[in-house]
Amino acid sequence: MKCDGALPGPCGPRPWKTAPEHRERCATTGRTRVREAVATAIHDSGATMVFCLMGATNQHLIDDLSGRLGMRLVHARHESGAVGMADGYARFGGGLAVATVTAGPGLTNTATALAVAAAHRSPVLLLAGDVPGGNRDNPQYLDQPSFTRLCAGTGLRLDDPGQLDEALAQASLAMADGRPFALHLPADVQEMPAPDAEPASAVDGARADVTDDGSTRLDARALDAAVDLLAGSARPVLVAGRGALHAGPLLLELAREAGAVVATTLRAAGLFAGDRAEIGITGGMGDGRADDALAAADLVIAVGTTMHPLSAAALHERPHRPPLVRIDTAPAPQALRPHGNHADHGSHRNHGNHIHLRGDAALMTTLLLRRLRERRPRPRVLAVGKPPLWQPRSCRIAPAGGRGRAVHPIAALEALEALLPRPCNLVIGGGHAALSACQVLTPDAPDRFTCVSTDFGAIGQALAVALGACFARPGERVVHVTGDGDLLMSLAELPTAARYGLPLTIVVLNDHGFGQERHNLARAGGDRDLAEHPAPDLAALARACGCAGDRITRPEDLPRLREALTAPGPTLIDLHIDPEYLNPASATVARAMARSAQ
Repeated sequence: MKCDGALPGPCGPRPWKTAPEHRERCATTGRTRVREAVATAIHDSGATMVFCLMGATNQHLIDDLSGRLGMRLVHARHESGAVGMADGYARFGGGLAVATVTAGPGLTNTATALAVAAAHRSPVLLLAGDVPGGNRDNPQYLDQPSFTRLCAGTGLRLDDPGQLDEALAQASLAMADGRPFALHLPADVQEMPAPDAEPASAVDGARADVTDDGSTRLDARALDAAVDLLAGSARPVLVAGRGALHAGPLLLELAREAGAVVATTLRAAGLFAGDRAEIGITGGMGDGRADDALAAADLVIAVGTTMHPLSAAALHERPHRPPLVRIDTAPAPQALRPHGNHADHGSHRNHGNHIHLRGDAALMTTLLLRRLRERRPRPRVLAVGKPPLWQPRSCRIAPAGGRGRAVHPIAALEALEALLPRPCNLVIGGGHAALSACQVLTPDAPDRFTCVSTDFGAIGQALAVALGACFARPGERVVHVTGDGDLLMSLAELPTAARYGLPLTIVVLNDHGFGQERHNLARAGGDRDLAEHPAPDLAALARACGCAGDRITRPEDLPRLREALTAPGPTLIDLHIDPEYLNPASATVARAMARSAQ
């Protein structure tokens, strides 16, 4: 890894200022420095963009990424925003997502954003500067690898240049498995000569679909039992989760063969968009069609999902659960085993009417299709014209109740839904507001839709994810729907949206407080005033940050949303909604959370 000192001159509006120093050091050592080797490995892996906030221990790394390698820098105003933007970039298909922050407090500021990325399984590579030599007397000292293992599950500190190959290999494995990885780079190690050999492993941002070994040792009896259930079912429902995103077309084939309707969990929303058999999202954040179908199903096929109570309350609340065929690579969760069963987590342990086919979703679906077609040559066709067993939740969440103040949130969201461009990139945030937004707004595809507040149950993270989505899909508008509490916790990144002129529309469902807590306190007879927090003029705040801003307080002004969807740069709509509105899914989510904690 020799360096001839030949560096590009300009980096945006400024020249590369450290070229003489670079030449001098390279001439002295004859080697590339560690930070340069790390930067080169990332660049050679296809990364083109770095989300960053500069500090003393990562400033030269940032300079090298930009000046020598020509990578685009996106400067955040808070470290949480840098990681959140990288998370959004990964969710919306931008490629290898890289963020960098400085040591100590720079890293601790990323805690929740890292936990959210880990919960969503976003492959984010975080390059974290660290204090030199593990100096405990340094005021910014922290056991950084332990910190990031708690937040993200992974992390490694490069204490010696000889660890470089192993560090990059571990990062590559994490990225391929869809997990964030934090590489900690002490400032002194960054300046040391890198090993002479080229790194054995570059960082790979591609998300791999790993097939569990169990799929090659398939229990033919379990497969036959699953085919028997499919062939004999009258009202089958197929539910796809995050682990089935690569198998969408195959799952639709299976559904047609079995005469099944198809639904998704929230994290796979949009996978079956536009298909005649599609019935939306399961759980309280769906529009109700999927839950009604699950309540009436005589067979459930769950692919790439554990059917957690939050995603499948309608199934868990049935006194007698229907047969279940589950396909994924994970062990069977306790939640879906027959009551009182404490059997082991064997690959193909099947319990009564619970058939578990452990393996890759696409492979297992292909095997099921083959066996089902052998059993029944002609596919079963969904009956057209019969009244459905389910009704849209719109009748349950229709504009009603409240005190008539401001705008009903469902009316506002229905007006927005009618105006959205298609296809549309949607980022949902907020707490109580997210329930209504997910119920009303239609996803177009899994990589065009995300609800951030369901990841780690966190608010204050969605704006940064929306910004990252803008960078992942340049030139396309991103629509971000959130609540006032969520927005105010992430306000620092509004100037970032303005700085880069992003095509971003932010619709704030402003109920002047924390809606979920307001209703929780009211149900329990508590002091709901504790959740009341009058918001400032958010439209004025947006304008002060360099964005366009408008306020809507009356139903008759909702057509002004059209302007916010066609503006050239970032626009915020401060939409005042009726704070008395209680979404019926609020209680469903509360029950599911209580059940999952048992």
